[in-house]
Amino acid sequence: MLKQGNILKSRYEIKGTLGSGGSSHVHFAYDRKTGRNRAIKEVSQIQGEQAAYIVRQEIELVQKLHYPYFPEIVEVLEQGEICYIVMEYLEGETLEHLLARSGAQPWQQVVRWAKDMCLVLGYLHNCQPPVIYRDMKPANIILQPSGNLRLIDFGAALECGDQNGEYINLGTRGYAAPEQLAGQTADARTDIYCLGATMYHLLTGKDPCQYPCSAHPVRKFNRKIPRKLAKIIQKCTCEHPESRYASCEDLRKALEGI
Repeated sequence: MLKQGNILKSRYEIKGTLGSGGSSHVHFAYDRKTGRNRAIKEVSQIQGEQAAYIVRQEIELVQKLHYPYFPEIVEVLEQGEICYIVMEYLEGETLEHLLARSGAQPWQQVVRWAKDMCLVLGYLHNCQPPVIYRDMKPANIILQPSGNLRLIDFGAALECGDQNGEYINLGTRGYAAPEQLAGQTADARTDIYCLGATMYHLLTGKDPCQYPCSAHPVRKFNRKIPRKLAKIIQKCTCEHPESRYASCEDLRKALEGI
């Protein structure tokens, strides 16, 4: 694992670690060539072919995306069984950090954020082939000083029709849809469940892994949340996909009606 003070490729000076999870670490680095800050995702591929496949899939997918809500990949470096993905550094803090710092967020703000995420996920779902993100959660959304949201970490994303990736059980328990955890085929409604669980966490401050959405309605924790919004979240997080919104556009229209 890279440490503070290490220099990668005689160019990227490691200044600290931004986060860790599973077999990856994200470092904060200074690019001596351009004078810009970078985020470097360090991923171990030592677990075998499946781990290496997931890394390649994430790189290829992000490089194909052209949308202001996603970070840009600067370059990819491989040293033995370690892959370093050098990315644009995004100023701001994750919504997970915001929750830890200030607790449940005002429902009006959560609705605005959710409508933005509907646009982001809608863009992915309308790609050819469609892309299912599969890991929507506060930790993967950065709130920038300007108020804009950016989506990070495409390690769980899946291009529809990709049979190699379709049955890899990825995602985060509490946010992941039941069919996702069961290793079944994902579609837009899978992401809608994840977004519903994310809204639930932002509104209540309660981790859906410990307080499942189906067992704890949002108004149980905050009576100020509009009933209409509570019903929207309930519909997003239905166990069966056919009971959820069919598309992010449908969900966005429902949110507009609050």
